Amino acid sequence: MKHIDQYYMQQALTLANRGRFSVSPNPMVGCIIVKDGLIVGEGYHAQAGKAHAEKYALEKSGSNAQGATVYVTLEPCCHFGKTPPCTKALIEAKVSRVVVATLDPNPKMAGKGIDILLDSGIEAEVGLLEDKAQDLNKIFFHYQKHKKPFVFAKWAMSLDGKIKVNSYDSKKISSKEVFINTHQTRNICDAILVGKNTLIDDNPELDVRINLNRKINPTRIVVFNEIEDISESWKVLDQRAAKTILVCTSIDQGAKEKLDNLGVECWIVPTRDNNLNLDSLLHRLGGIGITSILVEGGQKILESFITQELINEFIVSVSPVAIAKTNPKKKLKFNNTRLLSNDLLINASFAGDKNV
Repeated sequence: MKHIDQYYMQQALTLANRGRFSVSPNPMVGCIIVKDGLIVGEGYHAQAGKAHAEKYALEKSGSNAQGATVYVTLEPCCHFGKTPPCTKALIEAKVSRVVVATLDPNPKMAGKGIDILLDSGIEAEVGLLEDKAQDLNKIFFHYQKHKKPFVFAKWAMSLDGKIKVNSYDSKKISSKEVFINTHQTRNICDAILVGKNTLIDDNPELDVRINLNRKINPTRIVVFNEIEDISESWKVLDQRAAKTILVCTSIDQGAKEKLDNLGVECWIVPTRDNNLNLDSLLHRLGGIGITSILVEGGQKILESFITQELINEFIVSVSPVAIAKTNPKKKLKFNNTRLLSNDLLINASFAGDKNV
């Protein structure tokens, strides 16, 4: 492939990223159509159920698509779903060449789309910027392979390693920018998960407050061991905001009746080494179409996910504060940071310290 092919495929990948906050459970896909050195059509998949990237690009290119080269970040679909197959549209448009970044891991596809294009006489090539394309859709690829959600674990902590002390929770530890980043991450996830202690201590809403084209809030999941009672003051029990699932190994009958009256689901999940089997939970969530989860729990739930080796990506912010019991928040300043082998070395001092 030529250097110019990489240029156009990178353009298609950038285009695909526009659907980041709205396509789940579908993958992000971008498409560029080029003829005689000019882009004559482009498109991206904007939302599940709406037209695919190739369809938008072909509509914009019109008759210019005939004899053109198509750059698409994921193998064109060849089956009828909520939208017609893109392979059929490409063949009917009489394009001459299709360059694909990566095959679709969906068993309905897995190379079948490429075969159809080749059989129709269209030149088809696969593998250009493949690693970038697969990383862009890491959630989709993980879900297709494992049939369970991709797990992000996110927390903010002070420089002395505390994520919560007294009333100083992570929101008070970290900056406004970290808060914004948290809600951006919530935007790309199908569900947010916390443990019982976070629910009782903080009574969080677990919603998205910086909405980036989401139609509904993520599903809220709260993990218990045993549920003995329910407080109707818990904000997550308000099903008008988003769906909530309480997960446990056992539940008191009275608590179950309260949840039934509120319309809140309760899942009984088996144990593993005397703790709730989180892998079993993930497979069950995958079974209802949840492709990604953001774990925002406290230390106990994070330790459980780490112990069971179920975290796919850690997102950790370290703030320039130190926390002590007598004077809970000491402001620091970062002087410099650098990577030493696999260790991150942070040099900091007390903010405003005249002795430094």
